[in-house]
Amino acid sequence: MNVTVRHDYRPLLGPVRDQGTRPTCLAHASTTAHEHARGSKVELSPEYLHYFASEYAGTPAGVDFPDVSHALLDPGQPVESDCPYHENEPSPAWTPPANLILYRRQSVSAKQSSEDVEALLDAGHVPVLGISTTDAFYAPTAPWVISPAGPVRGLHAVAAVGIGTTYTTRRFLIRNSWGAAWADAGHAWLDDAFMIQHLRDVLVLTDEVT
Repeated sequence: MNVTVRHDYRPLLGPVRDQGTRPTCLAHASTTAHEHARGSKVELSPEYLHYFASEYAGTPAGVDFPDVSHALLDPGQPVESDCPYHENEPSPAWTPPANLILYRRQSVSAKQSSEDVEALLDAGHVPVLGISTTDAFYAPTAPWVISPAGPVRGLHAVAAVGIGTTYTTRRFLIRNSWGAAWADAGHAWLDDAFMIQHLRDVLVLTDEVT
């Protein structure tokens, strides 16, 4: 598949991460967006973000966009080295380290449409996408375009990191948090049909708060 790429923010990002079996996709996608908004490859802590988003949600089993938006603003995120990610779910008694340097950022919901996601990417943002997933999402094959067909298997969050076209079809490059072995080194393409059927939420990170 020959994609004419208009934006590809992968060179500006750090390495692809692997959330493992934990329900931390939204924290990971938001961390990617936060790092890009800061203009830095210094890794921030999805563990810290997920912990405080879970506090707002009242459960560690899965957080929603308003919970993560709240946690990005208060308390924010430290660097990854100050609060490393746990491969397995930490014990209920675990709490993040205190007295860390924290980076805080405002975020807002955006319209759930291909046109608005395209505008955000054109403006230099890396939006966080809440999507529903199909069978094709779990076992993508080359040329790494995820089919929208089939029953919905779950909800997920990814970061939109690029945009291009194939002939007249718009395609959105996403970064997943299932490790570099997923799809094309952790990335795949969604087309307009996928976005129309499966886009559920969009979060864009805006101004840093000092």
